[in-house]
Amino acid sequence: RFSRLSRGFALRPPPSTVAAHSTVMAAADLGGAVGRRRWRSAAPLRCWSRGKSAEPYSRYDPLHAKHGPAAETYVPPATEARIRSLQQQIGKAHAAGKYDEARLAAAECRELALSHFGPDHPVSASAVNNLALVHRSLGERARATALYREALVLYRRSVGAEHQSTATVASNLALLLRDSSVATQPAAEGATGEDGELGGRGWTGESSADGATRGGGGGGRGGGEDGVAGGGLANGGGGAAGDALQEARSLLEGAISTRRRLMGETHPEVSLGMAQLATVLRAQGDLGAASDLLERATEQLDASRFAAEAQAGEGAKVTARLGALLAGALNSLGLLRKQQGRFAEAQSLYTRASSLYDTCTSTSSPDAVVCRHNLAELALAAGDETRARAIQLDIVRRVEAGTERSAAG
Repeated sequence: RFSRLSRGFALRPPPSTVAAHSTVMAAADLGGAVGRRRWRSAAPLRCWSRGKSAEPYSRYDPLHAKHGPAAETYVPPATEARIRSLQQQIGKAHAAGKYDEARLAAAECRELALSHFGPDHPVSASAVNNLALVHRSLGERARATALYREALVLYRRSVGAEHQSTATVASNLALLLRDSSVATQPAAEGATGEDGELGGRGWTGESSADGATRGGGGGGRGGGEDGVAGGGLANGGGGAAGDALQEARSLLEGAISTRRRLMGETHPEVSLGMAQLATVLRAQGDLGAASDLLERATEQLDASRFAAEAQAGEGAKVTARLGALLAGALNSLGLLRKQQGRFAEAQSLYTRASSLYDTCTSTSSPDAVVCRHNLAELALAAGDETRARAIQLDIVRRVEAGTERSAAG
């Protein structure tokens, strides 16, 4: 998934300063790359204003053609045009699951951006973030972690710590640390996956550190239970795994704080961050705090979706995206209730989440399948093997139907 950018910057440089930035695809990892999230809050960044300065643009903004004053006359230098072309190649290859192809393009884009714009520039930070995403999708977590750390440093230096893009990359790094720490512990139910993020990976080439392309960015969806983050999470003990979880918690708390200041307490991005933080708390064994966060996130996402449906101007994609995010939070809360032994509540939550996924994504989407799997596991835990078998057969039919549609399309 790609990372997203918020509208405008939190900090503005002098009028004579001009900065370019490619869009960041939102990388929100709440649990499973929930569909392609697309609400306007994570729209492409706008350029810093030139004010009344007559200085020419010293750097090309990929969005300048749409938003800048010289939209119809400016021609980007060859290097900048190449960077823009590579960003498009990365997005298409990543969306198609061609991760090796995406890696080559992302590596070239990073080198060009760093040499042309320098390290203290958001385009460079975006290029590094995108390369991290691709390595994460390839399962190369150590390399992805190092690149996310680099991207976070570059964003802090170029746009500041209190910026949506910085928060997005911090979330990307936190979710990767969480998933990596879980992978080093004894497997919990369905522990796997990575974009289990209830939301997607952060892509920064167009849209989001918040989800650019649907299935990728997760390091593989795997068969985890937790639609939010990848899979059932084991309790985080001490040692390296415990340290990684604590760092992930700190990063997510900072990202949520930033988004609250920039977007408001009830914005979907804040709710998503809360749900992501809950998965870390659950991994640390703090089920009470995780439950409180998930309940609040679910209530806020439900209200956001209701409000979106009530507004005539809202598009179907916005409502679907919010519905998918809500489904991810419900699925995660269902998993938590199961761990608490509250099976009836878990079944109700899973059932609603499954219905939302079917409506907002597709019946064969990874998130929908994982949620159905959770229902089957719950039935087995309750001793209802007949129901569990029926759900498992339904999953097989869903996957086969999805494969046939992909082959036909």
